Amino acid sequence: MGLFEQQVIGLDIGSSTVKAVKLKKLKEGFELVGAEIVNLSSESLDEMPQDQKEALIVNTVKKLLKQKTVTAKKAVTAIPADSAIIRYIKVPFMSDEELKNMIPYDAEQYIPLGMDQIVLDYKVLMELEEENQKKLEVLLVAVKNDTMNGHLEILKASGVEPVCIDIDSFALCNAYLLNAAADEPESGIKADTVALINMGAKFTSVTIAENGIPHLTRDVNIGGNNFTKEIQRTFNLSFAQAEELKKQHAVIMVESEALLLSSMPSSDDDKSSRIFEAITPALNKLLNDIRRSFDYYESTIKRKPVQKILLSGGSSKIKNIDRFLSERLGIPVEINYPFKNVNINSKSFDFDYLRANAVHFNVALGLALRKGVA
Repeated sequence: MGLFEQQVIGLDIGSSTVKAVKLKKLKEGFELVGAEIVNLSSESLDEMPQDQKEALIVNTVKKLLKQKTVTAKKAVTAIPADSAIIRYIKVPFMSDEELKNMIPYDAEQYIPLGMDQIVLDYKVLMELEEENQKKLEVLLVAVKNDTMNGHLEILKASGVEPVCIDIDSFALCNAYLLNAAADEPESGIKADTVALINMGAKFTSVTIAENGIPHLTRDVNIGGNNFTKEIQRTFNLSFAQAEELKKQHAVIMVESEALLLSSMPSSDDDKSSRIFEAITPALNKLLNDIRRSFDYYESTIKRKPVQKILLSGGSSKIKNIDRFLSERLGIPVEINYPFKNVNINSKSFDFDYLRANAVHFNVALGLALRKGVA
């Protein structure tokens, strides 16, 4: 019996929400069975004691799995990229068996921890030729034992059996690959190099993939909570009130709208202007860190420039953030709708709900897809 028949879900435990996606394998492609999201708390988890935070996560996962469309005992889950050590290395071409024997020894020069302190895995990304020598590009991923054990304990307490544990950035690539076939642009020019930018509450992950293969993964320590805390300070509100204000009134002023707003004063516009002013420093830091990642990719890794940005995560819902990044970086930016290439039964799903929350589900969808290849 295949993993799809065993009712395995993709479970994405974020820093402000928990998401689950369940798929059904069709003869061709997939059908969406369930897509659910539950908030962890209306307050920030940053100041919460660790045991309280873990209990909250466990209870939220249990609550999520009571939703009938995503009920399951088995799950593919992910560890955030900022909790893993990710290295892209090049080694001389060799057989699978030789590579398997060599990696634990070779990894020590790239991973700043003893092999007894980590869980180590690797994947061959591609074969290449450099200086007339055949090589392999290999992705190394190491996670501290403590981090892995903590994640497994949360799953066990939630009644979830992990089928596979991924890294959230690579799950994004899985979801992207599913949609790439449905993503043929009208111009006929296909973007070979894309940046998958997932804007979470705590941090923003930047993954640059060429032809679907990731070659750079970085986490930027700016996320939705940074914007919320700046609004909280400016308006003297609780975190929950500031979060709500951000959702209702945050607008990023882009060149085309600054002129329009200046000629149409209103109380809402004034509120939006003050919010924009409050979040601008964090926004600029995010922009600069993304730009640095792109520059590093092009100059050091010597790959093609990024041709398109696909934006996902809760903070990508802030009005005009796609236009802001596109204007400042000079690269087309699209909101990353994950279900383009997934069959959706209109009787089973509220399309307005799916469209409004779609950007939250990219990682969970990528995890759900791992069932077919695990």
